[in-house]
Amino acid sequence: MSYYVMDLYLWDAGTDMVFWLVAGVPLGLILGVVGAVIRQPGLPGLIAALIVPVGAAVQMVVMRPGEGLVDALPATVAAGIVWTGAVLAAAWALRRFWCQRRALGAA
Repeated sequence: MSYYVMDLYLWDAGTDMVFWLVAGVPLGLILGVVGAVIRQPGLPGLIAALIVPVGAAVQMVVMRPGEGLVDALPATVAAGIVWTGAVLAAAWALRRFWCQRRALGAA
């Protein structure tokens, strides 16, 4: 929050900074709760763990990086990194969920 206030005050960043400050505070709080729920076993933990990777994948589809750029290679590399991270995070969440289910079934 202090970054946005100082950016607005020192560099006259304009209304974009105010918008992101107003949007970022509640969304940050919501994502903090989601992060806390990830540690819970079962379906709530799985859903919470999938929110960020699914959100990243949706963003890559809706807002394609590098679209309209002359040199799209850096954007393509960045998109590949985001897709890889999203797939790995989703795989980790699903594996953890199935291992927990298996452990509960064996107990």
